Amino acid sequence: MRCGHRVGVAITIGLAAASAARADLFSDTGWDALVERIGIDQVPTGDDVIAAQVEAPTAEGGYAPNDSDPEFDGKYLIRRSGGSASNPSSHATGVAKRFYGNTAGLASGIWFINCFEVNDWLTSRYLHVGEGTTAPDWNGFGGIKVWNHSWIGSFGNTTYDTNALRRQDWVVNQDDGVVAVGINNAADAQPLLSYACNVITVGRRSGEHSWGDVPAGYDASGRMIPHLVGPMSTTSESTPAVSGAAAMLVEMVRTDETLPTEGESSAAIRAILMAGAEHTGPDGSSGAWTNQAPQSGPERGRTMRPLDEVMGAGHVNVDRAHQIMSGGLQTGAASLEGASAAISYGWSVENVEPGAAGQTGDRWWTFTLPEGASEVSVLATWNRVVASNFGSWSMADFDLELFAFEGGNAVPLVGDELSWSSGNVSSESEVDNVEHLWIEGLAAGTYAFRLTRVDGGGGSSDVAVAWWSSGEFGGLAGDLNGDGFVGVDDLLQLLAAWGTCAGCVEDLTNDGMVGVDDLLLMLSLWS
Repeated sequence: MRCGHRVGVAITIGLAAASAARADLFSDTGWDALVERIGIDQVPTGDDVIAAQVEAPTAEGGYAPNDSDPEFDGKYLIRRSGGSASNPSSHATGVAKRFYGNTAGLASGIWFINCFEVNDWLTSRYLHVGEGTTAPDWNGFGGIKVWNHSWIGSFGNTTYDTNALRRQDWVVNQDDGVVAVGINNAADAQPLLSYACNVITVGRRSGEHSWGDVPAGYDASGRMIPHLVGPMSTTSESTPAVSGAAAMLVEMVRTDETLPTEGESSAAIRAILMAGAEHTGPDGSSGAWTNQAPQSGPERGRTMRPLDEVMGAGHVNVDRAHQIMSGGLQTGAASLEGASAAISYGWSVENVEPGAAGQTGDRWWTFTLPEGASEVSVLATWNRVVASNFGSWSMADFDLELFAFEGGNAVPLVGDELSWSSGNVSSESEVDNVEHLWIEGLAAGTYAFRLTRVDGGGGSSDVAVAWWSSGEFGGLAGDLNGDGFVGVDDLLQLLAAWGTCAGCVEDLTNDGMVGVDDLLLMLSLWS
């Protein structure tokens, strides 16, 4: 088909399946668990978050949901691409129900929705693809915060596709919007919009979707896709589940005075949703998630592939994401000595200058696991920066690594055979704007994780870090009795456990013994 402004775009959509049982969405995203944990009245609904839905047109030209459906009672659906309410799209209706439907959507509190037809959105209405330095109309539609794109496609021309992707990423850096993007239900990937850097690419629960790396010829090729999977049987319906989860987090930031505004940044929302994902395989299968870190030998736990190739960070889970957001901003320190103890769930947005390791390019967090943890997830993500003329771009490069905290020092865990049962303790991708630590069976002890900027050029870069643990972090390292100090009572407890003591909280160095090294570490932490 032809679009305006001298460009043509072939758009393909993944058709939404018939509505599944309610439990498929609400149970499989952790919403039911969230209700059980905090009560239905405390569950965020995305109230007052302004949203947008971009859809491919039907054969008759319809692109917006059916206004007369009771799922949209009280909603204001504005047709930004024109057209009549008498010509709705069944695909758009199914997507909208999962996003902001009154009973079928995670973000039922959303009431103002901007609807766009994708060809119009790509060209004259919004992105202005192929129009030189003409900027997208990013600030003209009422402060859109969460975007849902349940379509796939291409201009059939790498130059135009690249221009569209750069414009999309540029917009995210202008308005800090959260953009959820569906990928193909079949094996063949499409560049729009899944090859963008500053979006969340979404697959489906079964794992039967396109996956792999951004191919050569596109910006930042080699990046892994998808980032997350949703609970439904098509990517069209899985994507709005992620959009709805994002809107829930945005509402939390805007209504909780203890949460700073950095929490609703695009990178922070991405980091929180991905760090809180359930790390399981297709259809929730256990033991199937992997980011390909060696599990034996001197490189045990090191990976350059931060995500699972098929499932990304895993299945979106709003209960875990809510826990992470509720943990609040916990700022990292430029040195290990200055790092404060983190709590079990939390996040931060750091502005990091380029610099050598141990200098301005580091951020540190410490934590103590008195009883160990079956799962620990730490994830960092950041945006690429596109020039205002769309002719160039830059993107920082970060690494993440977990250390044991011994004798006041950070001891690398890569190659360690005792402290953790499986997963990865170092993430060192050279192309992704995501790094991810996923550790199973982490032993009791005191640890530190470090974010390091490893590129040498460019200016400062904002980066979001988020973490979630199944085990309770014990607060102050060396504080064995939990009174907020490292003192005589803790020393006496350590001395009473002297000798073989594998897995006990007094074994601060995680070597299976309570001895001189543990004593020296405690003394270095003395309050």
